[in-house]
Amino acid sequence: MLLRPFLMLARGRLILVAVLSMLFVLFVFSVTTAESLTDLGIFWHHFCGSAPEAKDTRILLGIWSFLYLYLGGMLGLTMAPGLNTPGMGAGGMGGGWPLAIGDTRFLLTRPIPRNSVLLRPLAIATAALAFIPALCILLLLGWLRLVHAPSLGHLVALLRLVPSTYSLGPHPSLFGLLAASHFLRFYIAGFSIGLCSYSALTAHRWLNFSSNAKLRGLGVLPFVAIFSAPLLFQSTAFRSAVFLMPQKGQSLDIQPSILSTALHFAFAAAVIYGTWKLLRHTEL
Repeated sequence: MLLRPFLMLARGRLILVAVLSMLFVLFVFSVTTAESLTDLGIFWHHFCGSAPEAKDTRILLGIWSFLYLYLGGMLGLTMAPGLNTPGMGAGGMGGGWPLAIGDTRFLLTRPIPRNSVLLRPLAIATAALAFIPALCILLLLGWLRLVHAPSLGHLVALLRLVPSTYSLGPHPSLFGLLAASHFLRFYIAGFSIGLCSYSALTAHRWLNFSSNAKLRGLGVLPFVAIFSAPLLFQSTAFRSAVFLMPQKGQSLDIQPSILSTALHFAFAAAVIYGTWKLLRHTEL
């Protein structure tokens, strides 16, 4: 199997991504449904009986971009072997401690096509970002359906606040509600942000090998963007333009534009292509 060696290297990170995704799904469900985060009865037979609110619907639909930003960054930073700190090798201080597991220089000297070093981890990360959060959501919905949790009705009521669901009739299916409420559009928008985050942090590793000092300096930007995201997240305009999230007070019928999502995919593709060009000309 072509991907098996890379899957073996990435299995620990994929498990971590799955655990964090599941915890985030449970957290979002608790925030929008429970009286408090300690109210674990919503996952069983207890429900506080609060009325559905529009702010909870906005959280339910739009928060996935924030999750994907960090899932993509986590995979981009750790999916491939790491870099040795410049000046920290056998002839420098610190005995050559790596910034991450493995040694990229060693990997590039192996009989492995250089495009495989970039593209196979990309395939694994893309599949992980596309399916792991979705499977976590389906797992939660399946559990709530299995135990006949009353909170599942509240979840349906939150989605029914979206005007585009009014035409579904009095007893729509849950998946019909998800489709009519543009949940899939928000999910794909979040996925595009995850790919942007992954591609930026993947480029960081290879920029450190560039002979161009300006390109090496660009390697710092992905870390600045990731760690400053919680501060920038406070800006309503930033949330709408970059995270593709609905603004407070907007109609619940709002959805991420196809153009904005396509631009995110185009940015990720451009960064990956630039990284591939850089990788082909990297001299060790």
